[in-house]
Amino acid sequence: MSENSKMMKKMVLGGIAAFVFVFVFEFVVHGILMKGMYEATSSLWRPQVESSMAVMLLSQFLFAMAIAFFYPIIGTSKDCNKAIPFSFGLGLVMAMPQIASYSYMPLPITITICWTLATFFKAFGSSFIISKVMK
Repeated sequence: MSENSKMMKKMVLGGIAAFVFVFVFEFVVHGILMKGMYEATSSLWRPQVESSMAVMLLSQFLFAMAIAFFYPIIGTSKDCNKAIPFSFGLGLVMAMPQIASYSYMPLPITITICWTLATFFKAFGSSFIISKVMK
C-alpha cells in the first residue's frame, strides 16, 4: 500500500472517529444539557416537525471530515505535539461566530456562552481524536 493510500485511509478513519465524537457530544450538549434553555426560548426556533435530522447529520459529518483532511496539512507527528495548538486554534476560530451571534440574534447570553464553549470543545475534541488516529 502506498504512503498516500495509507494517509487517505487514516484521514477517513479519523473523520469517522471524529464524527462519532461530534454526534455524541452534540446530542449530550443540545439534546440533554441545553434542552431546558431551548424550551424556554421556543419562539426563536423552528418547530420540531420542520427540523431535519438528515441535514444535522450531514453537517456533523462534513465538519468531521473537513478537520480530518486539514489536519495533515500541519504535519503529523508521533507525539501529537502539533495537535494541541491546531485544536486550540480551530476551537477559537469556530467559537468566534458563536460569540457574534449574540449581537444579531435575540438570544439569552447563557445560550451564547454555552454555544461558544460547546463549539470550542467540539473542535478541540474532534481535532485531538483525529491527531490520535493519524499518529
